[in-house]
Parts: sequence; C-alpha cells; structure tokens
Amino acid sequence: MNNATGSSNQRLQRAKDFTGDRLTTFREVFLRHGLPGLVLALMCLGVPGLQIVFAEGLEKSLASPQLYAISLVLLFLALNGHAWLIDRHWSPAKLGWIAYLGALSFWEEWLFRLAVPQIVEGFGASVWVAATLSALVFGAAHYFTLRWKWQWCVGASVGGLALSRQMELHDDLLLITAIHWIVTYLNTPRPPGHANKRAT
Repeated sequence: MNNATGSSNQRLQRAKDFTGDRLTTFREVFLRHGLPGLVLALMCLGVPGLQIVFAEGLEKSLASPQLYAISLVLLFLALNGHAWLIDRHWSPAKLGWIAYLGALSFWEEWLFRLAVPQIVEGFGASVWVAATLSALVFGAAHYFTLRWKWQWCVGASVGGLALSRQMELHDDLLLITAIHWIVTYLNTPRPPGHANKRAT
C-alpha cells in the first residue's frame, strides 16, 4: 500500500519526524517501500522450500490461465476507468501507478501472506501466530517506510490478517493479490505528486 500527495498525503502520512519528511514523489515511495519489499520477495524465492510454497499458491491460476488473464485485464481496465472518473482526466502516470500497485500487491502478498508465515511456522509457531506476526510486520513496515500514521498501520495489520484468512480459505495467491490491489488503489488512487484536482 502506498501514498500519494494531496489530501491523501495529509490523511496517511505523519509530519516530519525521525523517519524523515513526507514522501511526495514516486521515486521516494519506490525506494523506501517498493524496492525493499521486492528485494525481500525475490530473496525468499531463492529459498528452495519457499519455492514450493510459491508454486502451490499459483496452482489455481496455472490451471486456468485464460480465466485469470482475462480477469487481470478487466480489473486493470476497471481501475483505469475509475482513475479517469474521479478527475475526468487520465494520464500515462496514472496507468503506471495502477500497474505498479498491482505488482506491489503481488510481491507483498507473496512475502507477507506466504513466505514470512512459512518461515515463522518453521520455528514451531502455529499458522495463526505466524499470520499475526507477519501482519504486525506488514503494518510496521508502513510506519517506517511510507511514514503512515499509526492508526493506518494498525488498519494495515488488520487488513493483513483478513488477507491471511482469505489465503487460508482459497489458497490462491492471485486472488488475494487482486483484493490487495483493489484496496490499495482505492486508498491511494492518484500517483505521488498528483494533486486532487480535476483537469481543466
């Protein structure tokens, strides 16, 4: 989940403190939040036991690739349609932002709903203890990387637990990614640096 400037900047981010100032550009958001998550997700993919977990999370989508591909395209078009609707304006930056949020949702779900809980379970924790610890780390990451206010970080942790529940029920990484993508987009529909103004 990410942050844009404008009203969402004030809504989500804290004022300047020991973690720095508000993030106002995509570069800042990516370097502080997106890139570290991507690196961790790729590192987890390098672990042989976790590779099996990753493959199992994709089994349903690999069994019906056409259905998932069509669903992905339709979701992407729907989010772009909404991005145009809220400002009566569309730009390549909005398309790129939506695509980025989709990719971010995928690697965050892999990392926090599958990889980290699996690692914690390896130390003897139960499924839900592992899920809870992972959700707390997920919320804390937003506090330090995106500089969210604490109440939004609590919300991210609760949302992480809800996504873990859905993952337990459906065992479908792409389905959980889609839920994450929609919620993240609705939370921050505009790219960093884009004010909440309609084009004239």
